[in-house]
Amino acid sequence: MEQEPVTIQSVKDIQTGGRRWLEEILGQHLRENQQVFFMVFTPGCEADEEARCQARAARDVTCRKTEAHAQEHGITDAAIEEAMVHVRPGTIRGLQA
Repeated sequence: MEQEPVTIQSVKDIQTGGRRWLEEILGQHLRENQQVFFMVFTPGCEADEEARCQARAARDVTCRKTEAHAQEHGITDAAIEEAMVHVRPGTIRGLQA
């Protein structure tokens, strides 16, 4: 199976036109210190075991980096939930119901 393209891009490195397009698609302003994760996939095509292992490993690295950043900056789970409710009203409430 062909490997699916995946990339992470720093917002500060995205050209103005691309950044505006992303902000329009996402419905929110992007900040310089943020990163955008892109993945291209074909619906209905199942990834082979190697691709799934690579995806899990990349996910685990991202989760470890996120956790380290949260700990370094004193970001709590409660603060993250509060931010999510603010950014995506109804999303967290819908999951808790």
